[in-house]
Amino acid sequence: MLRKIGLHHRVPSDDGQRPAGVTTRPTTESFGSSLAGIPHRLSRKSTQRPSLVAGPTRSTIGSQSEPHPSLSHDALGLHLVYDNSDPSGDIIFVHGLGGTAGKTWSWKRDLEYFWPVWLAEEEALSSYRIYTFGYNSNFKSAGTNLNILDFAKDLLFQMLTFSEGLSSAPVGHRTTIFVAHSMGGLVVKKACILGKHDPEFADIISRVHGIIFLGTPHRGAQYAKMLNNILSIAPLGAPPKGYIADLDIISGALRDTNEQFRTICEGFSLVSFFETQKTSFGVTKIYIVEKDSGVLGYPQETSSPLNADHHTICKFKSREDENYVSVKNILKLWASRIRSEGRSPPRTTKPVSSIESTKKIEAVLGVRESTEDDFNTLRGRVMKGTCEWVTRRSEFVGWVNRAGRPGSPRTFWLIGLPAAGKTTLATAVVDHIQFLHEECQYHFFSSGHQVKRTAAYCLRSIASQLAYANEEFREKLVTLHEESGIAFNSQKQNFSVIWEKIFEGILFKMRLQKPLFWVLDAIDEADSPSLLISHLLKIESLTPIKLFLTSRPMKIPSTSVADNSLTTFFLSEGDTNDDIRTYVQRLVRDALPDDQHVQEDIINQVLAKASGSFLWVRLTLETLQHSWHTQDDIREVLNELPKGMESLYRRMLDMVEAQPPRQQLMAKRILTWAVCSWRPLTIAELQVALEPEFKGFVRLEDTIVQICGHFISVNNSKVSLIHITARDFLRSERDDVPPFIDIQHGHEHIATVCLGHLSDPNWRRVFKEVGLSAGEINRKFRTNYLLLAEVDHPFLGYATCYWAYHVSLSPLDSQGLIETLENFFTRYCLSWVEAVALSGNLLYLTNSAKYLKIYAKRRLRKSNLCGPDTPLSLTAPPEDYAVSIRLWAIDFIRIVGKFGPNLVQSPSSVHRLIPPFCPHSSMVGGTYYTGDDHVMSVTGLPSEGWDDCLANVSVGDEIASKVLATDAYFITLTRSSGTVTAWSAETCVRVRIIHHNEYVAHMALNKSRTLLVSAGIQTYRVWDISSGRGLYCLPKTTPSITMAISFGSSDSELVIGLDDCSVTRFDLESSREIGYFNARDPHDHIRGCPRLMSFSPDLKRVAVAWRGKPPLVWDMTTTRHQHPQRCRVRHSTDALYNPDLVVWQTDGNSILILCQNTKLVEWHLYDEKQIEFDHIKARNMTVSQDGNFLLTSDNLGTMSVWTFPRFSLVYRLVNENEFIRDLAFSPDGQRFYDTRGSTCNVWEPDALMRPDENDLTDHSSIGDISVTTEPTILLDESSQSQVTSLAPDSEGKYYCCGREDGTVMIHDLIEGKMLRKVYSHASTSSVIAVAWSRSGRYMISGDDSGRTIAKRLEVKGKDKWAVFPVLDRRLDGPVQQFLFNESETLLLISTSSDDHVWNLKTKKEVCCQEWGMRQSRRWVEHPLDPELLIWIDPAEVRTYSWTKLEHSGAVRTSESAPATPVDISCHGQLDNATPADEHGRLVQWIALAGDKQYLVYETLPDTDHVGTRSSAGLHLEFLSTSELRVEDPHSLTGGCVADLSGQVKRLLGTYQDRIVFLDHDYWLCTWEIGVDVEGVKRHFFLPKDWLNTEALWVAALGPDGTFLCPKHGRVAVVRNGMMF
Repeated sequence: MLRKIGLHHRVPSDDGQRPAGVTTRPTTESFGSSLAGIPHRLSRKSTQRPSLVAGPTRSTIGSQSEPHPSLSHDALGLHLVYDNSDPSGDIIFVHGLGGTAGKTWSWKRDLEYFWPVWLAEEEALSSYRIYTFGYNSNFKSAGTNLNILDFAKDLLFQMLTFSEGLSSAPVGHRTTIFVAHSMGGLVVKKACILGKHDPEFADIISRVHGIIFLGTPHRGAQYAKMLNNILSIAPLGAPPKGYIADLDIISGALRDTNEQFRTICEGFSLVSFFETQKTSFGVTKIYIVEKDSGVLGYPQETSSPLNADHHTICKFKSREDENYVSVKNILKLWASRIRSEGRSPPRTTKPVSSIESTKKIEAVLGVRESTEDDFNTLRGRVMKGTCEWVTRRSEFVGWVNRAGRPGSPRTFWLIGLPAAGKTTLATAVVDHIQFLHEECQYHFFSSGHQVKRTAAYCLRSIASQLAYANEEFREKLVTLHEESGIAFNSQKQNFSVIWEKIFEGILFKMRLQKPLFWVLDAIDEADSPSLLISHLLKIESLTPIKLFLTSRPMKIPSTSVADNSLTTFFLSEGDTNDDIRTYVQRLVRDALPDDQHVQEDIINQVLAKASGSFLWVRLTLETLQHSWHTQDDIREVLNELPKGMESLYRRMLDMVEAQPPRQQLMAKRILTWAVCSWRPLTIAELQVALEPEFKGFVRLEDTIVQICGHFISVNNSKVSLIHITARDFLRSERDDVPPFIDIQHGHEHIATVCLGHLSDPNWRRVFKEVGLSAGEINRKFRTNYLLLAEVDHPFLGYATCYWAYHVSLSPLDSQGLIETLENFFTRYCLSWVEAVALSGNLLYLTNSAKYLKIYAKRRLRKSNLCGPDTPLSLTAPPEDYAVSIRLWAIDFIRIVGKFGPNLVQSPSSVHRLIPPFCPHSSMVGGTYYTGDDHVMSVTGLPSEGWDDCLANVSVGDEIASKVLATDAYFITLTRSSGTVTAWSAETCVRVRIIHHNEYVAHMALNKSRTLLVSAGIQTYRVWDISSGRGLYCLPKTTPSITMAISFGSSDSELVIGLDDCSVTRFDLESSREIGYFNARDPHDHIRGCPRLMSFSPDLKRVAVAWRGKPPLVWDMTTTRHQHPQRCRVRHSTDALYNPDLVVWQTDGNSILILCQNTKLVEWHLYDEKQIEFDHIKARNMTVSQDGNFLLTSDNLGTMSVWTFPRFSLVYRLVNENEFIRDLAFSPDGQRFYDTRGSTCNVWEPDALMRPDENDLTDHSSIGDISVTTEPTILLDESSQSQVTSLAPDSEGKYYCCGREDGTVMIHDLIEGKMLRKVYSHASTSSVIAVAWSRSGRYMISGDDSGRTIAKRLEVKGKDKWAVFPVLDRRLDGPVQQFLFNESETLLLISTSSDDHVWNLKTKKEVCCQEWGMRQSRRWVEHPLDPELLIWIDPAEVRTYSWTKLEHSGAVRTSESAPATPVDISCHGQLDNATPADEHGRLVQWIALAGDKQYLVYETLPDTDHVGTRSSAGLHLEFLSTSELRVEDPHSLTGGCVADLSGQVKRLLGTYQDRIVFLDHDYWLCTWEIGVDVEGVKRHFFLPKDWLNTEALWVAALGPDGTFLCPKHGRVAVVRNGMMF
């Protein structure tokens, strides 16, 4: 039974006049419907099915229903308008600003034309209930000042509780569709956001199918602020409204709503209708909601214009109204889809269900701009009825309709001349494929956007669209990121890496339900079209992928695919003639509707000269629009129309140059920005950019149209050139006429404007005002907080990110630019660094540094080319400041490398914390570090320059044999124990230990670098690197030795080469052999086992070498008898008879052979070419992943980096006596690793930060960039003897340190200068403990062999001491602790199992206690009784006498500890470490604090791993000493500060009444004892190259709070750090 509750309907008279009794009232609407209410009631109506006639009708058939409560036209809340006893769903209408529940949806606000009830007469929609929702949006009233959030909450509440008159399921229990006008759309969006994350409303929101937006200002409206201002100053007006403020274009609430709605709406169908007519606003007409604000730009959104203004977009004259038909058809389409899916199925969780998921996709792929923006802009240009011919062509139909079928063409390539409409056709194809409900991803290459024009960005964009659309793909992508740490954001990763890891590694291995359609427009404008096309045409995927490509005529790369897989379609004039005719006809007839003869004349003349060029037609008609005056004017213009784009551009430029000088200059500036900018600027950005010369624009968009000669297009408020051909024209010289836009001077102008904008002292205040730099920013995902500053400063983002790009392409002789740069560097560049840090993307900093290096190299090259007699020498020589520019660039790179993560956390730290840590001779250190007594200072380290070593980490007491690198980790191997250690590539701290538990000879990574295989003597094991979990174990069934190992074509396949010359493939799932190859020639009488074996990158070939024989290369793709390729030798003493190492080039076309005599031979396999290089002098080598660099080490440990193909030296690190075992590059080639002894070193040389020349669009300048640069040669400071123990004196003047060479030295604590060597242990022993008595009279040290030496010191003058022996004794084990008594007469020496007390006066042992087993205790002086010692371990506190070590009392402490230990292992847990509850805990550190009121100690799990230190499982515990008495020890109180323990990475000591520690981000922090743990204060952070695991365990704290930290054989001294 249907029940209709609606409005009184009256049939209009035949003559169209309104029936008697109906009056018309004036309207005063804005954003929504009427402002004033009319006392008209909505009453119940009959239940009969209405007659299906156009316009508002009166129902005349059937019987009446039961009475239903009437609905007022301005009723508030949710009201039922149309009921159904068995509804398919609910349609809810939500009005806008100033509107009401009834009149908003009624033509001329007459309720007789209330169109929502018409839907009941549509067969497909008659089963839906219809509701209206009303809220108080009358901005003229003086009611409560609510906002959109309040209205959204009310909507949810009404839906949850509504029951009035319902004959069936409650609201929201079936499918829900919203229809919203203007601000009502924002209310609906906010309600969806709130409901999604509220369990009470989540079920209701899960059933939302779609939303129709009618003129909704998604991005605000510029007249909202004006309206509120009018209300605030009106004498008797209403107060400003909160919901009107929410509509402002700079509204933070609006931005937040859009950001949040994007993350929860992917399951929704969305349609946005936007207005195309201006609305009366006072004495003028305006667009209330501009098109770019009326469209969301989301992937699943459909947008379309309606021929209406803002008032009438939601009101329809009749059911034949075209606008009504458009809205009705969308509702019917959705109803049809809902029926096909089943009645109102509960919506499952959407693929992207939270902000966090969106942030993950953005963090992994770096695509933050909506891909829909470009598409919607282009889609708006497609005129109805055009472009349909292409979808009807048999070639296209065969391509699109036979997706996935054998023999169907996979690629449709449309080729056409410039400006022929290819982009418009591509847009129409996307629209058509989406209409067919197929999965379609697309990318439109743009030469005016330096990121979007790259092939790498194209891949990232496609992957981003897939990630939002497909949950399975998204999960695999995020898993890859989390396991490998790799991110494909910005320019961090190149095309090959993205293709290999995302597409080949994930997508092509997936079998999706539907084929994928990729539409790529203007691929010829990509930065590397051949690379992109060759990869696309060779796709091998389990899911069919169909390609639609467009380009100008170009050479099609040859492929190995079948000929029938590619359909090439050449666009001719005849193909587009009908479209052009339709386009011209509509524009001309709309402009001149009354003169058909003139229409035809214009149409025919335009078409005759069009030559198939849509762009020519468009520009011609725009020119004609200024001549729609008389027929003579039109004919004159038509006769003068030039034919062809070149002539038309010339005429357009003549119009620009004919203007007055000021307008001409203004136009030239605008065109300069359009031609030279990195990306299209917005109107707001451009207006600020022009302000140095032109201020006070009334409406810049109109100015651009008037003065720029139609060269500029403004879409979605973005300013760009109309076509790539316009850019070529404006920057090219023609007929000896200089180009209108000089590219180099254009870039100089833009660079100067950007630098001028950034050179403002107010930026620090701005950043502080937005609340970003005052404190730490929690950045689980790197949000661009700079956007908040850009609200009021729109040009800030562009200037921050791209100024250096423009500098790199500026003239080399510009003295003005140099002066601007100097002013910027010396006064404002730290504020710029702060801005970059606020953006969360430090790649802008490194990219800027690269561009500066390009500019510096170009200046240096020009200086070298110009001798002293050239004109250049008569001006200021450029080389001086070119060197300075390069040094500034190096500083910026170093700031990212050494401070990056903490800089992003605390952007303002760049001003006060980073300069002291920079070398004093660096540009930043020398310019911004003041050296005042009241600022933080760092001494003790070399001040000459930056150190290229980021870190050196120790694997313990064993030898680090091999090293590998992934994006997230670097991995070391100790062969003897089979221990694999994973270290964080970001922080260089140990995160995981994997135990193979047998000797391991080799290890290798899979293609995506997420899995590791280790080859032991008895087993092969595969590990998940991110978790340390073992995945496979393959038994080794042969005694042959493993020579090479690799993952196969999948991660469940291993390829193993043995010394019996066999190469075997194993399936890890079944442990079965699936392939075998024997790399031995039966006719070759080679005896013995090969010395070397190496697989090619594609695993198709293997190189094998024997001692005394030249290397051979076998083809493993064939099993038939073959002869291997043999390396040519010239004589019996040829170096190739003794190869030491064989390494494949990354392309697999050549191998590098390193011979015993250090000669390097490059063997090109395809042309049998061998090139010898005698200057390399290496004994080890590796090749970077991109194949550009070769890293070598020689016999003395000197490392060198060479470039291919000439092997030119670019970097050398000189070492005099270090044996380097292994080398590895990071995947991006900007870092390398080496292992020597027990240490792995991490290096990040500036020389490897290569400028990306592909980023430069001015190809005429490319030649200037390839500058021959002298190699960088540095001394390896990491080879110096390392500091292994530290002890400051009690007065804060000196410190003593023990070293790994056995020496003990005294240093000045102020400057870190070494004052004297006190004494030495054996040179083969490391001093692991050192102590200095309070008076400074005694110094004692112990080494790792158990030897203990004590000396008495006597001051002989300033910085001079006499040294006298006290004791020299070897104990049974290494010393753990030294402790002097208060009078310094007694000394406690503690090992793990023994304790000894010595009398320092008599130099004799007083007593000794041998505990017989390893103890977990530490000792401390008794704070109340100097005759006693306190023993403390995790379970007990005991008191002992000094002189006899007799036990005086004990108390249990475990009862006071928490029942569940505080586990902070998420910050670096050793997955294979033994649990603490199995082996117990040990006390690592102990101190008296708070004026001896507290005893503070640290306990850690006892892992039994000698030489391994970790903070995993750390507990920080406190004992009160107020009741610490011998006679009553049981009264001791204590506890564990769980929250504080979770923050501590390394305890350093106590200072005054505070605990001092390093947190997990390596900030030095203090906590005042007794204060809430939220009172922890961060003071400064450590540079990344200080984060050596062993060094941080040695770090110490001076009595005045001075922080001491070993670094590369020196000790860094940080003073006054706790003042901040």
